[in-house]
Amino acid sequence: MAEYIPPLYQETLANGLNLLGVEYSRVPWVSLTFMVKRGAECDPPDKAGVADWTAEFLTLGTARRSQRQLAEDVEALGARLKARAGWDATYISLEGLAEDFTALMTLLAEVVQTPRFPEEEFPLLRERRRAELAQVLDDPRELATRYFQRLFFQGAPYGHAVRGEPESLEAITLVDLVAHYGREYTPEAATLVVVGMVPREQVVQEAGRTWGGWRGGGPASPTYTAAPSRTCPPGLYLLDRPELAQSEIRLGHLGVPRQHSDFFPLRLVNYILGEGGFSSRLMLRIRSELGLTYGIRSRFHFRRAPGPFTVATFTPAENTGRVVREIQAVMQEVKENGVTLQELTEAQSYYVGHFPLSLETPWALARQIATIDLHELGWDYLCRYCEQIKGVTLGAAAQAAKAHLQPEALVTLVVGPAAKISQDLGELAPVIQVGEI
Repeated sequence: MAEYIPPLYQETLANGLNLLGVEYSRVPWVSLTFMVKRGAECDPPDKAGVADWTAEFLTLGTARRSQRQLAEDVEALGARLKARAGWDATYISLEGLAEDFTALMTLLAEVVQTPRFPEEEFPLLRERRRAELAQVLDDPRELATRYFQRLFFQGAPYGHAVRGEPESLEAITLVDLVAHYGREYTPEAATLVVVGMVPREQVVQEAGRTWGGWRGGGPASPTYTAAPSRTCPPGLYLLDRPELAQSEIRLGHLGVPRQHSDFFPLRLVNYILGEGGFSSRLMLRIRSELGLTYGIRSRFHFRRAPGPFTVATFTPAENTGRVVREIQAVMQEVKENGVTLQELTEAQSYYVGHFPLSLETPWALARQIATIDLHELGWDYLCRYCEQIKGVTLGAAAQAAKAHLQPEALVTLVVGPAAKISQDLGELAPVIQVGEI
């Protein structure tokens, strides 16, 4: 596999900006990604969404171009400009034809380095976010996912939605966005990734010309790497939604950071437990054998600091208690007994077989490189990936399951009709009713 991975090159510009690139010769395309290594975890406690709102505002005009001019110039190049915050990082990307590389690099540098922050656009942004949030909170699945996140993290940096919360709609101001930009967007905490049909020498030269003189702001916020000082106590929590005919169920506990040495065995264990579609243990038990749901998934959210492990599903209200019991039972089985050789082999085959898909476009490869840089995985990570997957033994998988699955310490949130499910749930554990967001 390693022979199919183009070599990665790295340069550090005079201002401290990290430049990473790959000469990608399969298509005449180029993908540029600016990554600042701070994201929604840096949002002020009462102003969730600042990082993501700031990223969007960068696409609404520069010192030289109005929003309309910027949009027209991007369209004229047949390019795509995107901006979003995630956990631990924010990404501004621009991609287009390789023959337009110089224009694209100049444009991205302008967007990042000289945003306009047009005051007249802020009320419109707020209205867009308000409409989006109203739609999200009207969806029981989205509501349950958001509510679990807030409940579980109890105000810690990962305890809110990246795109914002109801109370932050009115709390965030344009001043907050400008302040966030001025603090976090600094070359010392950023990386520029260039993947495409452009020679290394040209990339380095253009990066120096367009980015080398940028000083940015700072100092950036300290990186968030520690586990939260407290999370929600394990227990059974119920958000009453009497109008629903089915329950949304979210269970979880604290997981591990991306740099943890058990990443590869845990990824395989979780595929077997609940991420492997119809072949996963949870799907086989709760859908195929018992017919209690149409879908169920488990996931370790690997981030710079420990993220959550979660299980998400839904079921008719009358089955709620049974589904919760079965999830705990399946987790306990995997924790105590590990997985089978056949399951492990199939999980390894899946990840090795799908690995080339993560490298088949310049954009996909750029995202892989950005992740490698963000989590300091080593420049040879892509070359080592398949061997590390194939090198996981049954013993390592069993050890990871025993060490990191905690079915006895789950925070369980049920969003559903209390009148129909409280008695059933009460047979599992005391039920703690919680209020609306």
